[in-house]
Amino acid sequence: MSTPNAVIPARLHASGFEKSDSNFYSLSLASDGNVYYTLCSHDLNTHGRVYRYEPSTDRVTLLGDLGELTGEAGRKTIPQGKSHVPFFECDGKLYFCTQYGFFQSSGGKEQVAAVPEGYKPYPGGHFLSYDLAGGQFEDLGIGVPEQGIISMQLDPVRKRMYGLTWPIGCFLVYDISERALRNLGKACRDGEAGEGETYLCLCRSLGLWPETGDIYFTTADGEIRRYVLARDLVETVAGVHMKRDIFGAWDPHRPGHQGYNWRDLLWHERERVFYGIHPKSAHLFRLNPAAPRLTVLDRLCAQEVRENGQFEPYHPYGYLSLRLGLDGRTIHYLTSSYGLTAEDGRSVKATVHLVTYHLCTGEYADHGVVRLPDGRYPLMAQTLAIHPNGKFYSCPWIESPRAGADSKAPCQCDLISFDAPS
Repeated sequence: MSTPNAVIPARLHASGFEKSDSNFYSLSLASDGNVYYTLCSHDLNTHGRVYRYEPSTDRVTLLGDLGELTGEAGRKTIPQGKSHVPFFECDGKLYFCTQYGFFQSSGGKEQVAAVPEGYKPYPGGHFLSYDLAGGQFEDLGIGVPEQGIISMQLDPVRKRMYGLTWPIGCFLVYDISERALRNLGKACRDGEAGEGETYLCLCRSLGLWPETGDIYFTTADGEIRRYVLARDLVETVAGVHMKRDIFGAWDPHRPGHQGYNWRDLLWHERERVFYGIHPKSAHLFRLNPAAPRLTVLDRLCAQEVRENGQFEPYHPYGYLSLRLGLDGRTIHYLTSSYGLTAEDGRSVKATVHLVTYHLCTGEYADHGVVRLPDGRYPLMAQTLAIHPNGKFYSCPWIESPRAGADSKAPCQCDLISFDAPS
């Protein structure tokens, strides 16, 4: 049953990282029961930071600064401001990678910024690992010089990592056992470095088909592409496409949106299919890679947005928060509504809603708005982890304390938790 006006009480787990201004996809629950996440920054002199939250002790621990972990702290290079991917676990280690934080935006297009005087170019995104038992990080090397790594996937059976670089969109293959990296070249025309017909916004979520080891992603014009392990190449999947009328009308060669890319994608082990969500339209779909076939299921936006026929608000790229519940039958999604007037009269631009969809019954529910005890509302969430302890974890943008309606103070990005819906 939907309760869209209900308040979901959330708790803040403050890091103390004042220059944290974002978190995209970088939050995961590990096998040790702890939550790992990266708080990111767009500041020219600040690297992102990796944290661990231990529910058993209620403790937040700073594990490392991305500049120190990559050996780039103090070198006056463009910083490793972000990690834009989840943590992937394999043989007792977490694997992840780094991405630009300092860039410029013009006409909705994010692009590499000119290197300021006195600084050096961005060295490139690194692959990194963290040993859960020993607590040590290891730098596994740079993917492509002067390019970040915007998307990643890991195959724990075949011991391989995969990545898409930003802004060009080169497809990377990293063999963990052999410690060997290969660049298969551009997979999305010229990616976000392109102009006109060569521009395509890059896919932020790569899917692993466990049976074959193939890796699935999309392009902004709606092609579904895959890396075929058996033939060691990237190809377009024939007979299935993301360009659907119901997803909206998008010019894939204009920036400011993700076009017909999927936003988030998850694998359902029991059903042997992917579930994904299209950004802005918030349409949930099922992709059977064996057929192949794509089936549109329902809209998972907030109930108000759904009833008004609007796109999801606030962020042009949608939300990276699609997760399968512990029951294996319920999909959970953090999305936004267009805001409200708070109890003290201030205007809140957007609010975070928890939405669920039951795979067996098709039942949709909006469970309400996430709010902190002091009355502040998270504005946007790009992560979600569901813990067996009954708690949900995310790193949303959070209103500045005591921010008035006309406040220009930036938002803080930090870890929150709240209870699973009953």
